[in-house]
Amino acid sequence: MSAGFGLERIGLVALRFPRTTLLLVALITLPLAYAATTVGFSSDIREIFRSGTADYARFQLVEEQYPDSGQDVLLLVRSDNLFTVDNLERLRDLHLELSFAGGVRDVVSMFSARHPPDEAGGAEPLLPVKLTQKELPDVKEAIQHHPLVAEKLLSPDATTTLFVIAMEPYPDIEDLRVVAGDLRSVTKSMLEGTDMTVQYSGLSFLRLEIVSSLMADQMMFITAGFLIILLISWLFFHSATYVCIAALPAVIAVIWLGGITGLRGTEVDVMSGVVPALVIVLVVASSLHLLFKVRRELGQGADAHEAISRSVREIGPGCVLASLTTAIALFSLTLVPLKIVAGFGLTAAIGTAIAFLVTITVVPSLAYLLLSRIQSKKTLGRKVDFAFGAASRFCHRLGHFTLARPRIILACGLTLGLVAGLLYSMISPRYQDREYLPERSPANLAKNAIDDRLAGTETVLVHIQWPPGMEIDTPESADLVKKFHTIVEGLPLVRSVTSLYSIQSWAVAGQLTQDKFFDLLQEAKTPLVERIVSIDDNSTLVTGYFPGTDAADLLPVVKRLESELDQLRAANPGVDFTATSLAVLSAKASYEMIAQLNRSLLLAIVLNIMLVGLVFRSVRAGLYCILPNLLPIFVVGGFLYISGLGLQFTSVVAFTIGFGIAVDNTIHILNYYGLMRSHGRDVNPALEETITTIGPVLAVGTIVLISGFAATLLSQLPNLRLFGEVAIILLATALLANLLILPATIAILE
Repeated sequence: MSAGFGLERIGLVALRFPRTTLLLVALITLPLAYAATTVGFSSDIREIFRSGTADYARFQLVEEQYPDSGQDVLLLVRSDNLFTVDNLERLRDLHLELSFAGGVRDVVSMFSARHPPDEAGGAEPLLPVKLTQKELPDVKEAIQHHPLVAEKLLSPDATTTLFVIAMEPYPDIEDLRVVAGDLRSVTKSMLEGTDMTVQYSGLSFLRLEIVSSLMADQMMFITAGFLIILLISWLFFHSATYVCIAALPAVIAVIWLGGITGLRGTEVDVMSGVVPALVIVLVVASSLHLLFKVRRELGQGADAHEAISRSVREIGPGCVLASLTTAIALFSLTLVPLKIVAGFGLTAAIGTAIAFLVTITVVPSLAYLLLSRIQSKKTLGRKVDFAFGAASRFCHRLGHFTLARPRIILACGLTLGLVAGLLYSMISPRYQDREYLPERSPANLAKNAIDDRLAGTETVLVHIQWPPGMEIDTPESADLVKKFHTIVEGLPLVRSVTSLYSIQSWAVAGQLTQDKFFDLLQEAKTPLVERIVSIDDNSTLVTGYFPGTDAADLLPVVKRLESELDQLRAANPGVDFTATSLAVLSAKASYEMIAQLNRSLLLAIVLNIMLVGLVFRSVRAGLYCILPNLLPIFVVGGFLYISGLGLQFTSVVAFTIGFGIAVDNTIHILNYYGLMRSHGRDVNPALEETITTIGPVLAVGTIVLISGFAATLLSQLPNLRLFGEVAIILLATALLANLLILPATIAILE
């Protein structure tokens, strides 16, 4: 059995029946092309942390008891002189009109605020129905100091106000577009002709912008990828025939990937959007390996059938093993208990399998039909263009340089690996939800404005759940809520706190007694109250507001909060209380999830090294893989540490993909080196021949890979740009490591 477990023989079957093979491929492609049109886009950034953990279960419980917070639209209104009679009347009318808009459950704004209730429980609005210029200063003063409005719904300088619009859940993005259009239309009609400016944010608008960015990125990745591939293929082959053979399988593979994704019912999300680009570069890289061998054989006088057959037999096993190692690396991500990462790993692993299957069937059959018709096959085979000739000369000199001083090169590689590995070990995990949002999108800019002018867009929630039989309206319960309020208020980062204690303090500041306050609370069903207490569920929330921050900065705050809550648990054994929210969940989960991603990467490294040793039936072959393929990861890790970018989900996923692809280079070198040794060559001549022959192909393949991933640098999503940066640095380092350190290691050990 060959190093490719005999799977390369699929290519020989395709070569034997080329027309039948291409017809079968066409018959499969047509329905999959239709299925690809049904692929949807996932836009809920909360999916990033969906898992089966206890922390996520509590987060879901809070969302069930307090559903409004998950679907809020944030409408930010600004004016240099917000508190004029005309502006306030327009804004009050806007509040009312928004309440009647389609899909809106309720609206909370400064117009929801009321004076403290009287003895009978009546509470008049802070803004009277008929507002006069004389009343304006007192009204402004009252609103600015209202506990539920100050900093949360109105900025301290009274130039910015926030409308929080609770929406019905709209899983269908097209329905959401209609509702968003209605909100824009209502707002425009109510504020037209004023000096007030409007910005929209919140999950609903972020979803729309994420989907728009994903759709634009998909088109851009695919289009830019194909254009780059066509350019590079032409640059290195100067032949439309070879360009067609290299590019067409990539088109087919992307269609198959889209079709299978549609049939699986899987949506494209903020991580899996890069998979089509990955499939394109994998197909073209393998196609180039096969085609360069075909061209060499044609140049040496072989006919088309013989040249393609030798290419499949000699290069095919390396392509099989390279695809297998990449798939193993990607499939290891499915072991991470994080739905979005596991889903990405499975989709990318399927994409890798598709890339291999399309390449090994389409390239031999298409090459035979096209090349066998060309009369000047030998000329086509001998033709060496400037770019490939330059790469060949460079690799020949590099091989000579490496083999003349292998110990120095290996020592430099080990030293660099130790230093970079030390830096890698000191990286701290980083996570911020803005990394998964379109950077310059209006909704993201609105989030930044809210963070700058108000209490912030992020929250830390203390969910207090009283057991059945224990009343929420007892003095003991009120005292416990006050303690939680004080704890959250004292946390770093937190700018403002809202709780049942806030409402109670505001209510008893009037003429309402504490006993009557709880009676009124049970009757009240206002949006403000329902965001703080759930009478039916016998629970309440203490909410601290703070601006968006990185998980590395938030985690110490969460740990401090948990520590203070632990001190209260012993004294309140019957009450269940936990710190939660999406921000808290991400801060706690990001460290563990990144650690699990690192473990999956380690598993992929171990499995691939064992696989290489097994396939080549040599422990040494497996050991040869270690330094050349760990070094790129350490170097990129050192770069992330020095740059301060930290270790993010995206970068660890890029490590896993990059390692799988980097091992491909090692496999192709070991495979060709083994062929040279089997033909009787000594170690150094075999290595020099390998570097001279395989080196240019690896260089071209790496250029294709880097060019394909370079398209991600144009993405509107910061996490995809980071993915591209990490992948590019890793692949470039892997190429140098395999052309320098791997031959030096083999030369010394053998």
